[in-house]
Amino acid sequence: MLVAHNENKQLFVLHRQFSRDELQLLKKQQQFFCPQCNEPLQLKIGQIRIPHFAHFHNSECDNLFSERESEAHLLGKQHLYELFEKLQLSPILEPFLPQIQQRPDILIEHHNRLFAIEFQCSQLALGLFTSRTKGYLEVNVTPIWIVHTPFEKLKGLGIQKIKINQTMSQYLLQNNGQRYLMTYDVKQELFYYISNITHLKKTQYIGQVHRIPLKQQQFPFLIPSKISLEKFDQLFSLILNFRDDYMLSRLLLSKRGVNDQFLRAIYELRLTGNRLPIFIGIPVRNTNAFEEFYVEWQVQLFYFLKCHELTPQTMNANAVPYFFEWASFAMTIERKIEVTYYLSLLKRLNVQSADDHLEKRNLIEVLYDELVAIG
Repeated sequence: MLVAHNENKQLFVLHRQFSRDELQLLKKQQQFFCPQCNEPLQLKIGQIRIPHFAHFHNSECDNLFSERESEAHLLGKQHLYELFEKLQLSPILEPFLPQIQQRPDILIEHHNRLFAIEFQCSQLALGLFTSRTKGYLEVNVTPIWIVHTPFEKLKGLGIQKIKINQTMSQYLLQNNGQRYLMTYDVKQELFYYISNITHLKKTQYIGQVHRIPLKQQQFPFLIPSKISLEKFDQLFSLILNFRDDYMLSRLLLSKRGVNDQFLRAIYELRLTGNRLPIFIGIPVRNTNAFEEFYVEWQVQLFYFLKCHELTPQTMNANAVPYFFEWASFAMTIERKIEVTYYLSLLKRLNVQSADDHLEKRNLIEVLYDELVAIG
């Protein structure tokens, strides 16, 4: 913990500007107390972790949960607190909210609204994330979760394939239909944004990574801009490369032969793994509704159309549930919406069958309009 009461019951915050010598002197001259339980605290000034307060052994204070904080978490709270001070937001560090028995890392007020800033450095179970978020909302506090930058998942800057597991996906933010992840790196004092996120399959995504220095951050936090049409072309090329690699492994590793419904569809449509039409295996809105890569259900949709002598133009909404049953896909509302989006996209592109030809530029412009330019 970074805050304590001094002997005059004034709140004392451990800023970075305090030198270790100054803190050693304070430690000798003053006694500090827990803001929650009023028990004496020890001011720890070690060589590994940054200076912080801690309860003495055998304390039963509820605040103990915060004393197993990592070095990154302590630093992150300190940096963010100083940022909000510079922005004149009167931040409160580690306040206890008795109505919900929760303690955000920082509480700030902006335009008569309260915000709880949570800097998350460790994995947080989905149930706990949901309950904490719900708790804040119940007392009219808006939670903002910032994740410690997951460098093991990033490959520098720019457009790249990234892994976002279920735990990380709960921190995704949204603005005008665009999903993004805001992270902070305490060592470099940089915010890393993963934006223009497009789902591939399971935990694999493609997105654009960029960064801004802590000193340039604002509040409300900066929102990443939408990528240009040219950048989206690069992103789509990565998707096509992923599609080609996926098809190759799918064809080589399948052990079901003609019993593989996907491969049967490829055969009946007279397609080859490395020469799929450019409009099959593409992202659409709500594209993470399926865990499978979208080429799987899109190929089978075209086979369904062929078997039933339909086109995207003649297939109505009532036939979509039948497609799921026919292809042995479990139907959810989100998946139904995704298939409907894809059909409307094919209608807009005037695609009639898997035999049609479509220029990449035409597809890029329509996809950009659907996925990026919205909002």
